[in-house]
Amino acid sequence: MAADARAPHALLLPYPAQGHVIPFMELAHRLLDRGFAVTFVNTEFNHRRVVGAAVAASPGRRQRLRLVGIADGMDDGEDRDNLIRLNLTMEEAMPPQLEALLDGEGCAGEGLGRVTCVVVDAGMSWALDAAKRRGLPTAALWAASAAVLAVLVGAKNLIRDGVIDDDGAPVKLENNSFRLAESMAPMDATFLAWNYMMGNRDAERMVFRYLTTTAWAAVAKADVLLCNTFAELEPDIFTQHSPASILPIGPLRTWQRPARKAPVGHFWRSDDEACLSFLDAQPHGSVVYVAFGSLTVMSPMQLQELALALGASGRPFLWVFRPGLAGKLPTAFTDLQLLAQHGRGKLVEWAPQESVLAHSAVGCFVTHCGWNSTLEGICNGVPLLCWPYFTDQFTNQTYICDIWRVGLRVAPMDTEGIVTKEQIMGRLESLMGDSGVKERVSKFKEVAERSMSGEGQSLKNLNAFIESMRK
Repeated sequence: MAADARAPHALLLPYPAQGHVIPFMELAHRLLDRGFAVTFVNTEFNHRRVVGAAVAASPGRRQRLRLVGIADGMDDGEDRDNLIRLNLTMEEAMPPQLEALLDGEGCAGEGLGRVTCVVVDAGMSWALDAAKRRGLPTAALWAASAAVLAVLVGAKNLIRDGVIDDDGAPVKLENNSFRLAESMAPMDATFLAWNYMMGNRDAERMVFRYLTTTAWAAVAKADVLLCNTFAELEPDIFTQHSPASILPIGPLRTWQRPARKAPVGHFWRSDDEACLSFLDAQPHGSVVYVAFGSLTVMSPMQLQELALALGASGRPFLWVFRPGLAGKLPTAFTDLQLLAQHGRGKLVEWAPQESVLAHSAVGCFVTHCGWNSTLEGICNGVPLLCWPYFTDQFTNQTYICDIWRVGLRVAPMDTEGIVTKEQIMGRLESLMGDSGVKERVSKFKEVAERSMSGEGQSLKNLNAFIESMRK
């Protein structure tokens, strides 16, 4: 079954992080559903991971979806979690390779035809230049919250008004808050996402400059600025004056697609059957699900306290412990592994997170508050216990705990050092016993489902965007 070379052909380029690749892959499948061919471009490093973790796609979809890896400019063995260096090398190394893909390299042999439109990550907006030179329709997709994007786009105004200096450091914040515009409600300083780099001021300055520069370029160069959110979740951004026109097309949720046998963008293969079989054996709403994403770092001492808390809580747990971290297992994991052998807990390297969160046995989600995980928790009606580490994760925690009130902080904002076993257990019990939180998150789940079905605004926006890319 050959692809139709006359069909529109989209090139998609996500930022090389798990929370970006997954929504981009779902957007790719939405385009495939509408008759597009798709060239999905990852860095070579992540391309190998995505291909290795993917199940076999259906034959028709496989013909129209081309997964491509290009060099990121880093040497073998370099630390790709060093995002500051990765950003610098990608911007230098990747554009010539993208030029070749846009000019049809490799497309003809696969029957896809030349690329006719381009969607890049807003954090890689430098990649739009090649598409614009060829006169192609373009879009930039922001994979985090619209509020964070609005702050980045509006940073020039914050500098002008003396809220932050030229390096992004706060200058005057009354009650630790600021306004993007006079008509908008005050925003907590945690919305200054670049100021949460674990106390490294040089890193914060570089992140500020990178994020603002790429956000401004996305606004200036892309035909449309997309965001993986829905208007009802962040109403101030979509009902008040915002520094940019942002089109919400979310939540982009891979598991809802009828055709499950296709790449979903995971970096590691998940043990679906073992996870879901474990959940099937647990009482309704009883399981503590723990997952901290692909980048979060936790010290061995803190891991020890968390392990002790899960072991002593008396509640069943499912803990995603990423591959490569086995050498950091603390002593308490021996006890956890014994509990797992008796059916009360389970440790896995990766989990089918959407399916896990949709399971009726899950009672709460202990999360790093990455935007993807935040959306997945809310869209499945699961209360969130927040444990953020850097950048926009603190912004998302503010939304979760203070604005939406669908979760709790694992510890107060000013806590330094180790969160103890007793503190963790106390927060777990508070969250899982809070009927108000459960009621509020269930309402958000209903709103999320409406946004991407029938006459939902996000689905309308997505359909309009897809039609604009056919031109």
